[in-house]
Amino acid sequence: MKSSLYKIKNIVKDLEKTDSPVLQIKLLEELIGSAHAYKDDIIKKSHEKATKKINIGEIKLEKISEEIFLYKPVTVKNYYDGDYLERFANIRTSNLKDIGALDMHNKFWKAHEVVAGNIFATIPQALLDSQQSAKLEFLQWDIAQVDIYEIPPTVESRLTRSEIMKGIAEMFQHYILLREVFGNILMVLHYKL
Repeated sequence: MKSSLYKIKNIVKDLEKTDSPVLQIKLLEELIGSAHAYKDDIIKKSHEKATKKINIGEIKLEKISEEIFLYKPVTVKNYYDGDYLERFANIRTSNLKDIGALDMHNKFWKAHEVVAGNIFATIPQALLDSQQSAKLEFLQWDIAQVDIYEIPPTVESRLTRSEIMKGIAEMFQHYILLREVFGNILMVLHYKL
């Protein structure tokens, strides 16, 4: 893959040096072909990573996707103490309402039932336009790369819900265990923070 990128860089250097329109066209065609080949390599590598399985204890997960989410981090260690999460939820709602994304957020989370986790305010970046995303970042929401894993039905049939919740909590430091309502699929969003 590095050789493909090296080839693209050399083509660009040659393109910068030439004044000949005929040679420029030839180099641009070569650049397009090399860029497509490089893109295909990246897609292939990404797919290979996405199909790797992890097996920790009794729970085997298959990575099905990688997405970018925005999330609002909690600012205290013991977030279950007192009314912190209630105040946090009010701030989350206010932030999303201010940028015009509350309805979108609510639709997404109605389609995904949260089972457990320790991320309390999050939305896929793909649902937001660039202004909404920038405004959330200004409001101290962070960007996170999120790996999405599917928990096969065989695991659900073998283990209790509490065993699954305990296993996922041991596997991942920052996560949401959820059920996609439409497909009835149990999934884990692993926030790589």
